[in-house]
Amino acid sequence: MNSLALDTEGKINLKKTFTFSNTGKVVKEIFYTCNDINSEEYSNIWGIKEAEINTYLENLNIEYSRSGRGVTNLSKIELIDINTQNLGRIEKEYVADEYIKNLKKQYEFFEIPDYSLFDAEQDLNISSTAFQTQFKPIANQSLLNNLELTRQIETNVQDDLENEFSVITGLMQRNVPNLEKIKPSVTCNWGNLVKFDLSLKFSTDTFEIPISNKGTGFKRLLMVAYFEYLAQKATKKYQIFGIEEPETFLHPELQNDLLDSIISLSENSQFFITTHSPVFAGATNNSNIVVVKKQNELSNYLNFENENEILDIVISELGIRPNYNLLNDNYRKVVFVEGSGDVKFWERVFLKINGEIPSDILLIPCGGDQVEFFVNAELCKKINRKFIIILDSDKGATDYASKLANKQALIQKVNQLGGEFDILRKREIENYYSRDAIQRLMPTDKILPHEFQITDYHDIKESIKTHIIQGLSINFKAKNNFEIFDEMTKEEWLACASPINNTTDLEIILAKMLA
Repeated sequence: MNSLALDTEGKINLKKTFTFSNTGKVVKEIFYTCNDINSEEYSNIWGIKEAEINTYLENLNIEYSRSGRGVTNLSKIELIDINTQNLGRIEKEYVADEYIKNLKKQYEFFEIPDYSLFDAEQDLNISSTAFQTQFKPIANQSLLNNLELTRQIETNVQDDLENEFSVITGLMQRNVPNLEKIKPSVTCNWGNLVKFDLSLKFSTDTFEIPISNKGTGFKRLLMVAYFEYLAQKATKKYQIFGIEEPETFLHPELQNDLLDSIISLSENSQFFITTHSPVFAGATNNSNIVVVKKQNELSNYLNFENENEILDIVISELGIRPNYNLLNDNYRKVVFVEGSGDVKFWERVFLKINGEIPSDILLIPCGGDQVEFFVNAELCKKINRKFIIILDSDKGATDYASKLANKQALIQKVNQLGGEFDILRKREIENYYSRDAIQRLMPTDKILPHEFQITDYHDIKESIKTHIIQGLSINFKAKNNFEIFDEMTKEEWLACASPINNTTDLEIILAKMLA
């Protein structure tokens, strides 16, 4: 995307403000921040219309074509960008009305995420647009599959309307003798036709029960299943979710189920959560936490700038406790990994490469930037328990060196706590899939396309969705597919690991764990 559309961090930066007018109405405005040309004369390049872009080009004495093959507003903006480098860049803020329109015109992939709010009182509103929209593609596909029926309905409605308007035509002809016919034209918006409600049938009951008649706790259970459903969808739409007190009425185990779904969805979506739950707060990176404390009727907001203070506050206020398995003397060493899927991954690495899972090593899922990790690491330090943390994913990195560079602050903290640190040489555990093992798991009539290749740093999950789930039209789990890892032989494990001298990254990390 053109840099003039982005802020200094290379991101699309939108801000919505809410103010009150003189009449008391809420006024909404959207602004965008961009790393703009440092000039009053040539500015807000993505927030203006084509005529103004042309004027900029003329004033800059840049030769350009007004129209023709390959000539777009984007090509003109790129010309202005290249020819104004000498003016420098400065971050500015503008109203975003034309900006959003221009991005949509120039970039087909640009899409503003939908926002869905799940508040503590509402829980899960079945009739809300946010909920209904998730299932709209299913209803639309059903309508497409029944085109003959929908066309027949449209024809019948057309005929009925024509019959009625023929009567009206006859009445009008008394005053307008030359009027021959009034013909209605039917337009059916099938896409907005379907809306549904939910009823529940239990094996112990005779009748179905509308979900609106069930209690808040049951609706929270539906919310857990709903987010699990979204996490399992082959294609996930970019969304922003606001969830108020997700722990309300949920057993801690169900909170963990909901958390797993949220973590999976957060790869493509963003979550804002208000919570008092140690489950959710403990699994959050400390840089993403804002603590709100009220003093003297004023709310104070503490964030990552108060790093040491905020950790202590979160731990004490929410009662985040360490994993008490750490106190078990049977465990000689603790291995911290990012999630429950990584625990299963390393168990298979031990089993397939070393032949057995050691009984004196405790694998604990809690990523290195999470509050829960620091609680556990502090306990390890106090009881002199050796530990190592293994991270598997750094999506912004393109090689091992940049991954390490991004984690220098964490590495320093781990060393201060007396622990060891290591990181996979590939992007994440899915990059260790064996293509041959995947092929063996395919139906006999399905051949993996040549385009499906497994490299060290590209998104394998997206490749599976594109080339296997959509390309071959089969159900196949992309993330944490342990059928693949179980299918892989020791030779395939070693072949899929990253080679280092005469060994591999997996073998080096295993040796550190066992040391």
